[in-house]
Amino acid sequence: MKKIVFLSIIILISTNTFSQSIESIVKRVSNEICDCVGEITDKSELRKKLKECSDDKINHIMNNSTKAENKVLLEGNNLKNVISQIEPNVIINCENVKRTIEQNLENEVDKVSSDKSITPCPTNFTGKDLKKIKKQDGEIIAFNGLVTQVYTAHNDKPYYEVKLEGGNTIWIASLVKSGYEVKDNIIRILGYVAKVNNDKIAEKYNKTGYHILAFCVIDMKTKQIAMMPGSELQIKEWMNGKIPKSEK
Repeated sequence: MKKIVFLSIIILISTNTFSQSIESIVKRVSNEICDCVGEITDKSELRKKLKECSDDKINHIMNNSTKAENKVLLEGNNLKNVISQIEPNVIINCENVKRTIEQNLENEVDKVSSDKSITPCPTNFTGKDLKKIKKQDGEIIAFNGLVTQVYTAHNDKPYYEVKLEGGNTIWIASLVKSGYEVKDNIIRILGYVAKVNNDKIAEKYNKTGYHILAFCVIDMKTKQIAMMPGSELQIKEWMNGKIPKSEK
């Protein structure tokens, strides 16, 4: 019995060390790419520079890695997994890249706003619609909300409650950390209707059984926008006056 327990501990430690090695490689290469990109304000220039820096760093990833890291990278599909994680990591954690993407989205909102035939970032949900939320499971909805309670989830993203227009409240499991989730602040949210499943934070505070997986948040005071990386096409569609459709 002791041998089995001891072996299990060794396997657990090895797995954790292995995961940490991949994570450390992704983080290091992502930081190098971020430094390589530097200060860029134009989106098209950013994409070109991001690809250039990514190709350069990925091509030299083996040369820049330690012997221990090389051993990890050469096993199975680890190199492929590391490469697939790098760009999302850069987009989420590199301030220069995040700032450029968000600024360009805000500029697009301003352009669309000047077109009187288009209502940018429309809403399709209020407190009166809450009674039919079960039927909307998996759908994308957009609405305004007054932040009433804010907590932090295990992924360091906010889990918060908002009061809807027309009354009633709803909980938000945010996929983006915008900084706009402050009590008494009014925000506009775009996200998926989802059941609360195996989420300790949600189950602790949310007794309704449903919440919104928010992938875009707009601060209604400043009109600044924050979004989840990879959702650019959906956000652009929303900016052009249409609520994106979910793929069920």
